[in-house]
Amino acid sequence: MQVHPTKFGRFFSEPGDYSQSNLSQENDNTTSTSRQTVHLRPPIKHDQLPKKNFLSQLSWEAEQKIDKLENDANRVSDALQDSRFTRVTSICEDETNHNDIVISSIKPHTIVETGITSHRDMKSGSQWFRWNLLFNLLLWLIVPFPLWIPFVSNRVAYYMIPSIQSVFVAMWTIIAILASRNAFIVYINRYRDFTQAYANFDATAIRHIVAISCYQEPVELIARSIQTVANQTEVHRITMVISFEDKTPNKDDKCRLLKKEFENSGFQRIIFTIHPSKVLNEIPGKCSNSNYGLRMAIQQMAIDVNETDNILVTTCDADSKFPPQYIAALTYKYLKENRPALNTIYQAPLFYNWKLDGLSFITRVTGLLRSFLMLGALIPFNINTMSIFSYSVSLAIKGNYIHPAYQMDDIICLIRWMGLTQQRLRISMIHVPVLSGPTSGETIELEIMEWARQARRWTIGAAEVFHYFTIKAKRMPAAAACSWGISFIIYYGILLCTGGLYGLTSMLSMFLIVKGVPSVISYIMYGMLGVQMLTFLIAFIIDMIIPKVLEVEEYIFVVRNFFHFLTTPFVLLGYSLVELYALHEVAIYGKKVCGHAPSKKTALN
Repeated sequence: MQVHPTKFGRFFSEPGDYSQSNLSQENDNTTSTSRQTVHLRPPIKHDQLPKKNFLSQLSWEAEQKIDKLENDANRVSDALQDSRFTRVTSICEDETNHNDIVISSIKPHTIVETGITSHRDMKSGSQWFRWNLLFNLLLWLIVPFPLWIPFVSNRVAYYMIPSIQSVFVAMWTIIAILASRNAFIVYINRYRDFTQAYANFDATAIRHIVAISCYQEPVELIARSIQTVANQTEVHRITMVISFEDKTPNKDDKCRLLKKEFENSGFQRIIFTIHPSKVLNEIPGKCSNSNYGLRMAIQQMAIDVNETDNILVTTCDADSKFPPQYIAALTYKYLKENRPALNTIYQAPLFYNWKLDGLSFITRVTGLLRSFLMLGALIPFNINTMSIFSYSVSLAIKGNYIHPAYQMDDIICLIRWMGLTQQRLRISMIHVPVLSGPTSGETIELEIMEWARQARRWTIGAAEVFHYFTIKAKRMPAAAACSWGISFIIYYGILLCTGGLYGLTSMLSMFLIVKGVPSVISYIMYGMLGVQMLTFLIAFIIDMIIPKVLEVEEYIFVVRNFFHFLTTPFVLLGYSLVELYALHEVAIYGKKVCGHAPSKKTALN
């Protein structure tokens, strides 16, 4: 049975009518297809709201805004799949062979195609009540605490300030232990043949989609990333999906060049998609591009409903380098865990050692800590995936693909899919590392500007999806919502946003404000600083080992490496300052500041 997209007719409804009568389907029995149709809830009139208090009123209004935005985005995404609005073009010289095709939009999509009769600009709107304000509250409760508590009680100050600092040190210590464990697992599997490892399982039906999202990246960089997919031991099981934006310069030439380069690489098929620009209720970026590309690819592949558990999707960026065993290792892990199609997302540890030795200490230290935190926090505590991750087509369909109105596909996918699958998703580590490109620039000044811009974008994206999560949490199982929400707040709101700043204010307070500090407490503070630096040292030791697994040659003089190690606390402090700015920016302007400006990758060529 083939997958048929939901068909949308032309609508002539009155303004404000968003009832399900606007939605026509070829087949009312939605369970008979492999696509998951999201039914729009009938609008709730304002006078039907039980007016309990001011906070619940604001929460209800925020929920209605998000629901309307999501329903409109879903409607547009489904309309984009309609064959009336899509052009499929073969780019093969032999027109009878349609393995290499380009899927693009015929024309811009308007309210005539989607039935949406009113539309609010995504980047306008008064959204001052947002749950990401909790992060701002945590900042202003924790960071200034050492500066005012001595004036309340000097004795309380020299006991409380080190106690709070010990919590941060304990967090870093736990992360260091878990990161060391996972790095060791990666290292001992460096020579393992995963194709032989799953020989005892029935892997004949397992296929893969590898989807890469591109915009303004140089075609040489894109080709280099695709080549690592073509080098996979299981390349014959892979459908390669290359998704460009409509505004990509010379996109047609890039499609032809990439098709010519990889037509004989062994892929099962290659699909190019062109994501249309200025689509209603979409933020331009990886989320909307991936959503469109994946929907188009699955539609073109005509996947049977019984096959969806046996097809795994791997999403990646244009600056990704996969080891040859990635697909085999993913297949092995999926089969070993008995095909957990609807409750598991797979994440390989990411390392940013792509010319990292030639970049400034700010970029290099940030790259090392990102890998360190992924190994020790994001994966073990199932907080979120990052950039390059894998999941089943069943989960994509059940979770209604990727929300095109957000900018961080890794976190928004996890949250959205938890709500629609009604369970907390598990993140399972693939035992091979993947190389990803760091932020970069032609000069040190440009590199630091790019670093700050990306840190700002990551912070705004995390804050925005937390607001989405809080609104949607009431529709999730309480245990799953609470456990994930607490983990997310501790990681992003406390450890990353406040940790570095609290370290600064606590040090200033203990040296300049608090009087008569007992010697034992001073020694404890120095001891905690030593433990903190030891956890950072583990990140540098991991960086000495894993690049060899990735066969990356780096040239870091020991004195320069030691200097980078000593600057780690200052880089974290700088990162926290950027986060402080970004959190207040999103608190003031709301979704207006959300966007996905592409990273500059020219220095990676």
